[in-house]
Amino acid sequence: MLLDLIDADRQQLSLLDAPQSDAERQRSQKLMGVMDNLNNRMGRGTVKLGTPCPGAAWHLRCANRTPCWSTRWEEIPRAKAL
Repeated sequence: MLLDLIDADRQQLSLLDAPQSDAERQRSQKLMGVMDNLNNRMGRGTVKLGTPCPGAAWHLRCANRTPCWSTRWEEIPRAKAL
């Protein structure tokens, strides 16, 4: 199932991300092509981006994160200036 397909030049960036240069974009496309070729030859899911082992002790821990951290104004931390 293909979801959220957009043109390559219409990607939404984070506020902290800088736009990619043409050289960086070409390098990224080449890398994705290599990953696609490997997954086609060796089996789906053989090569993944930044995926830790499921049972690893160093996986991301989200136990203390509020489930509504971006949807409830009252849960956003406040900073006061002196």
